[in-house]
Amino acid sequence: MAPGGFVRAKIRQYEKTARLLEPNVRQRALLAEETGRYCQRFLEQLGDRPAYEPNQGNPDALLKMSIDDEPLALDKLLNLFDNEIRKPGINPASGGHLGYIPGGGIFHAALGDYLADITNKYAGVYFASPGAVRLERRLTNWMANLIGYPDTAAGDLTSGGSIANLMGIVAARDAYELKASRVKKAVIYLTGQA
Repeated sequence: MAPGGFVRAKIRQYEKTARLLEPNVRQRALLAEETGRYCQRFLEQLGDRPAYEPNQGNPDALLKMSIDDEPLALDKLLNLFDNEIRKPGINPASGGHLGYIPGGGIFHAALGDYLADITNKYAGVYFASPGAVRLERRLTNWMANLIGYPDTAAGDLTSGGSIANLMGIVAARDAYELKASRVKKAVIYLTGQA
């Protein structure tokens, strides 16, 4: 076999298997339709649901679920999702949920997330997606303006509070030029909720 021939043959073999993960037009339409029906039912019943459901679900349903090569029907997966993931615990989409983590289930934001997930644009580098980076810049400029910051203010959107807090700590460390040798003497003040 020619050099690299074995690797090419393996790649072709795996490519055939990987293509099974790509649904065709009809399959995509059916999956989207069934998922959409679930979402509509969820939204229609949202006003009647509590902000917290103490039921802890059935730990065996997820922990002992088999993961193998055979697909599960979407209706069974949605039922499992509804009973074991959506129901037990906090319902952050509820109007009764007043916490700031996680955010509420805003329908338009969900559609934006759907578009971002489907197109899979990488917004971390301008070269990779200039439009996504411009949109983030526009949004951070708008937020800075709401607060009253000057036009020179800048920022980034983060995936959540943990990385935002880490960025704040790093920014403070760099602003005060805290070197590694001084870390042991540094003090960080936290609220009681930390």
